[in-house]
Amino acid sequence: MKKKAQGRDTDREAARPGAPAAGSNLAGHALYLDIDGTVLDIAETPDATEVPDFVVPLLAQLGRKVDGAIAFVSGRPIAAIDTLFRPLKLAAVGVHGGEIRMPDGQLIADQRLSSQLQAVEPLLQRAMQQIPGAALENKQCVIALHYRRAPQRGREVLNAAELVVGSLGSEFALSLGKCVVEIRARHLTKGAGLRQLMEQPPFRGRVPIFAGDDTSDEDAFEVVNRLGGISVRVGEVGPTAARYRLADPQQLRGWLLEMAQS
Repeated sequence: MKKKAQGRDTDREAARPGAPAAGSNLAGHALYLDIDGTVLDIAETPDATEVPDFVVPLLAQLGRKVDGAIAFVSGRPIAAIDTLFRPLKLAAVGVHGGEIRMPDGQLIADQRLSSQLQAVEPLLQRAMQQIPGAALENKQCVIALHYRRAPQRGREVLNAAELVVGSLGSEFALSLGKCVVEIRARHLTKGAGLRQLMEQPPFRGRVPIFAGDDTSDEDAFEVVNRLGGISVRVGEVGPTAARYRLADPQQLRGWLLEMAQS
């Protein structure tokens, strides 16, 4: 792997990460992958996301190379992940850790605080109806407010979300992503979900590789870094804890293809 310059990125990009070396040996590693903006190109809406024909066979091949130690780590619900990648069903961290599918298929759902969030869903739904191009996605333990169809409306969406979070109390927080504002319990993070999955065989004891593209992936990058793993930020230049960078999902898919063939 190409080494990153010492230090974390700053707003001036004083220590911009480079790309990981192609065709890296996967022996002894575990592979964790975000989906939207990482493995797959971001679409206008979650339902419009397309999976290139070669991706499912590629992921299955990578799974064989790491003895099954491959998982999705996503903001999507696990049911939505399965629909995208059927018939493939990998271990997964869904809804930022609100759902975890263990390697044996056991599904664990974190319902703490979900009832409080569901109580404000009608209020948020009415607010989104007043913002052209905005849409609400209810993931039960997380509510996502999308505005990719109207990026100029981001301030209005954020204002609506801030009003609701203020009424929910300190146990909830806002997470800002690519044309999305998410409201979720503070304890739900991809990093926390990743740590749970790492404790299970066949992931246990392996060096983690994690690729993600957004602010919600940053705590997972830090978990991977502390374990001496490989953290890869996909997409635009900006501050990140990731040690490596790839330009876009197409480049990430190319990197995965080279690893599968090495």
